[in-house]
Amino acid sequence: MKDLPRLNLGDLDWPRIFPFYIDSKFLGDGNKKWWACPLCDGEETFKLYSREKDPKGGWYCARCTKGGDGVALIHEVSGKSYREIFYELRTGNYNGGIPPEVARTVKPVIAKPEKSDAQKCLEMQAAWDGAGPVTLGSPVWIYLLSRIPGLQIEWLGKDVCYHPGMEYVDAWGKRQGKFPVMLLRARSSSGKPCRLHRTYLTGEGTKVPFLTRKGKSRAKLEMSAPDGSGGASILLNAARSRTLALVEGAETGFAVVARYRNKVEVRCMRNCGSLEQADIEWSDYDHIIIYADRDKVDPKRGYRPGEHSADILATHLRELGKRVSIPKAVVEGTDFRDVWELQYRRQQERLAAFEERRKLRNEVRERNRTQLRTSEQRSAA
Repeated sequence: MKDLPRLNLGDLDWPRIFPFYIDSKFLGDGNKKWWACPLCDGEETFKLYSREKDPKGGWYCARCTKGGDGVALIHEVSGKSYREIFYELRTGNYNGGIPPEVARTVKPVIAKPEKSDAQKCLEMQAAWDGAGPVTLGSPVWIYLLSRIPGLQIEWLGKDVCYHPGMEYVDAWGKRQGKFPVMLLRARSSSGKPCRLHRTYLTGEGTKVPFLTRKGKSRAKLEMSAPDGSGGASILLNAARSRTLALVEGAETGFAVVARYRNKVEVRCMRNCGSLEQADIEWSDYDHIIIYADRDKVDPKRGYRPGEHSADILATHLRELGKRVSIPKAVVEGTDFRDVWELQYRRQQERLAAFEERRKLRNEVRERNRTQLRTSEQRSAA
């Protein structure tokens, strides 16, 4: 075999190469900053970097927190070995020479016009107008009680609401009917509503059973929101304090609310990536507690995404003169909700043991008093 030329990824024409391996719908249209990810179910979480920013075909998905160069993307999408991919790139025989229109044939679809930011805001407002406070016995409260032990309904903030019925469209575009929804409203540092997060539930207070194309739960969805709103946060509780607990997800946040019995203000972000761009009025707080999820180590980056994002935000906050704490879970793949569930169970066990001991002490005391009174009566007789 003749020697192949040394491959410099920065010299390759990635916009011409990618269509041989990846559906064009995942390659963007030049008018949007983010689009659908070919690896996960993120709808506006994936981007390809320009040649000026990364000449090696760089890419990143904010939902699955994966990224890398063009070779890594082809490997993730096609499943080809790196050895095979490098051979095809060196020889120019992309994807075995199969033309992109044959290799990546897709059914023609009528492209939906992109919604304007104004239209997105109107739809979010209409959804919010149809919601109301979480009530006892509602599917939202049943769901929260099943997930967060010790939570009290009066602790919930005004940006946590219950919608009696929103249309659910599954991963294949089929309408499945209307279902109860827990609506969470995210705001910017100025207080402007920016995003709406939906958790679809059954009437019994469990997540709807619908799945993604890859077989994962698809009960939690976000409504389309204007660009640049990724740093908005959701105020989960009614407390106001100079200490802020900042978490990645809502259920982790509700667990923190229960842990502090609503004595500390708690906000949640969309995911670990949004921690780094958190749009919060930091002057309102002296101490920020960042609850980082114990994610698995990303083999390509060599760090845990949750803890990495928390450390980046902590560095920024310390530069602002803030006191920062980062409690970290010990068990891999867990967050504070898992930790709180264990802590609460142990608390209840200790309380039950204390009550049992107190009851036994009272019984012994009453028995001794009875014996003393009986003895005194006998002596008097």
